[in-house]
Amino acid sequence: MYSTAASIFQLPVNPTCFKYQEHTYSHMTRKIELEWPSIQVTVTATLLEEEEPELSQLFWDNLEHPLRLFCRHPVSTGEEFSAAARPPTHPVKTGVILGRNKRMFCEIPPGSINYSVHGGYGGLSCYYGQCTEPIIVSGAVVAKVSEDQMPLLRKAGEAVWDHYYMKHTPIIMNARRKTE
Repeated sequence: MYSTAASIFQLPVNPTCFKYQEHTYSHMTRKIELEWPSIQVTVTATLLEEEEPELSQLFWDNLEHPLRLFCRHPVSTGEEFSAAARPPTHPVKTGVILGRNKRMFCEIPPGSINYSVHGGYGGLSCYYGQCTEPIIVSGAVVAKVSEDQMPLLRKAGEAVWDHYYMKHTPIIMNARRKTE
């Protein structure tokens, strides 16, 4: 009986990254759903497990139960907003240094979902258009919204802006694993 993916495919094993290589062979592409119930919008994003294996896995693990997040929109960054969950009552793995591919706001393409692990479960940033800030973001891009769903992500981004700056009312986003 085979005990690991490496023995099945007879691959050389690098102990420092083996657990992430194993995920490549053990499942199909995983997806998440982001939902804004108050505006009846849901988008699906595909995890970027090859580009960010550690952070994608940590995010997936933290979505064992759906997360309810509070959205906020910056004034000067551009078309990006973030969402943070209430900190959990139990310890979770955190760290802002996680992420292989560090980028500046202005380098992150629309449709990207960034995960930064801080304050418990961490926070998500959703890029629905261009950003202008030449500042490196915490975390890294872990998921991508498809081009056909960009109008929905834009609708969510504009609603977050409207709620945060015009109405001064909270807008909630739910994040969960997508099950087929």
